[in-house]
Amino acid sequence: MGDQKSAGLGVLPWQREIWERLQLAGQQRRIPHALLFSGPRGLGKHSFVRLFAQSLLCGSTNDQGLACGQCRSCHLFVVGTHPDFRWLAPEPDSKSREIKIDAVRAVNNADHLTAQADGYKITVITPAEQLNMAAANSLLKTLEEPSSSGLMFLISSRPSGLPATIRSRCQSVCFRIPPESEARDWLQQRIAADQIDLVMGLSGGAPLVALELVDSEVLSGRSKVFEQYLGVVKDRQDPVAIVEDWLKRDIDLLLNWMSGWLIDMLRLQTGEKPPALFNPDQKDPLTEWSRKLDSRTLHRLLQETCAARGSATTNLNPQLMLEKLLIDWSNTVGDKRA
Repeated sequence: MGDQKSAGLGVLPWQREIWERLQLAGQQRRIPHALLFSGPRGLGKHSFVRLFAQSLLCGSTNDQGLACGQCRSCHLFVVGTHPDFRWLAPEPDSKSREIKIDAVRAVNNADHLTAQADGYKITVITPAEQLNMAAANSLLKTLEEPSSSGLMFLISSRPSGLPATIRSRCQSVCFRIPPESEARDWLQQRIAADQIDLVMGLSGGAPLVALELVDSEVLSGRSKVFEQYLGVVKDRQDPVAIVEDWLKRDIDLLLNWMSGWLIDMLRLQTGEKPPALFNPDQKDPLTEWSRKLDSRTLHRLLQETCAARGSATTNLNPQLMLEKLLIDWSNTVGDKRA
């Protein structure tokens, strides 16, 4: 995933202001007991939180506040056995992708909430919106009665999926898409110049997603999905059969592609020359369909796709969700096929 691509890259350029602000709070021992790190996927939230947590536990940080990487605390942190650090996420084999109450209860244990050394006891919960209701209620008790040394770091790309009661008890740390010039400068040091326009458009400006898209398998997968998407209406392909293939893919990325195609069709209807497209390499077929569909239809399809994106992480039946989108696309556009 995009956030994991930042592993080992240190504090990224678009994160520096937040890093400096939190480092100052750390020096003054004024870090809020609960922080909610939010923002789009692909900005490095996970790596940032790990770096910040390690810096708080390290006894020999450098001038920038980064952990030394040499002390006993850093060694324990890197190998995943630090007694004052816990990373809470859904079980890898969980079909529901939920964070359940038993995991949160373990965090709430008094022994865990008290630091073994004269420092912090840090718990990271990610993705925080995957807390089920029972787990969220259990966490709320801890947030309402925090320990003197316990810190809770919640990470979410969709903070609206968290109960308002939890959001209200966390201080927000929001990561934003960097200016295009900053993202381009960073990418130019890592990928070929002729790839930047395409991956920047496809990533929505998130640099780590752009870096991920340089992978030829991802781009070839996108081309196949695009052919299937158009094939539903052009060749009467079975939406159910296509969804079986789509379920093997990153659903969030897949829905991002779908919304990008619909947005590009709307942009192509504006008459701008040339319009700024998310998918410039697919301009010709998108132009063809933009001429066949009215803007009201495209807006409705886009609204449905965006709603699906919003519920993708909590939808317990992604197969039905994708089938509904494809069947609606087929029914709406089918009578306009060439």
